[in-house]
Amino acid sequence: MYDTPYNYKDAYEEFYFKSSQDSMLRGWLFRAQGPSQGMVVVTNGIHFNMSERFKKWTWVLEQGYDLFIYDFRGYGESFGEVDMFGFVDDVTAAVHYAHDLNPSLPMLVVGQSMGGSFVIDAMAKESYPYVKLLVIDSTMMGFAKAADDMIKKHFLLWPFIWVPSVITPKGVDSIDFVDKTQKPTLFLVGLQDSVIPSEHSVELYLKAKEPKALWIVEDAEHVACICKSKVKARLKEVFRDVLENDYTKIKGIVYFEREKSLR
Repeated sequence: MYDTPYNYKDAYEEFYFKSSQDSMLRGWLFRAQGPSQGMVVVTNGIHFNMSERFKKWTWVLEQGYDLFIYDFRGYGESFGEVDMFGFVDDVTAAVHYAHDLNPSLPMLVVGQSMGGSFVIDAMAKESYPYVKLLVIDSTMMGFAKAADDMIKKHFLLWPFIWVPSVITPKGVDSIDFVDKTQKPTLFLVGLQDSVIPSEHSVELYLKAKEPKALWIVEDAEHVACICKSKVKARLKEVFRDVLENDYTKIKGIVYFEREKSLR
């Protein structure tokens, strides 16, 4: 546990809910400040867990959204064995569970890093009429391709360049599913991302169906786009518009220049 909502003033509730293979997932629900107009569901990557990530998203509470964040099986205090196909089931279980907590609320689903891949896979395999928007942040086209790119950066690993294609399971690569989600999708990518090269997000964007948008953030590192004030301000506008069925801002490529420091 890196941090806990107990250290802050935001009201929250803890839940355990079932996924496949008898896995039990742990989630936190934060209530909006005032009447809730929607729910934001956040799926982390598989580095750290929700206790390290949740504070990066509690700003949505001030905007009138509930926030539901959870951990994959085998992460944080969720139960179960780590399994890539199981992670897709975990997304499905979390989205259904969050919806059941308040079925009247429209939903915005966020997937960060590898979590974005599992969100894409889950959304392509089932229809969720209440999901209004996907936000896919710093995500790879496929796991073997991402591992291959990482190995190429470190010459000491070059003798193992054949390994990713052998050990990575087939059927979980987001590039194979991104055009099947039938959901408006906003892709975020930072040009300073040293984990997943930016071309992964570009390729996903190109293959996705309309409406879609790609936001390129000049000075953002891995899963750090939403920490930039300009991005966050525009994301607030998009969330508001989407809930009114206005998707005009989910179109084309937007470039966010480096933020200037105030002196």
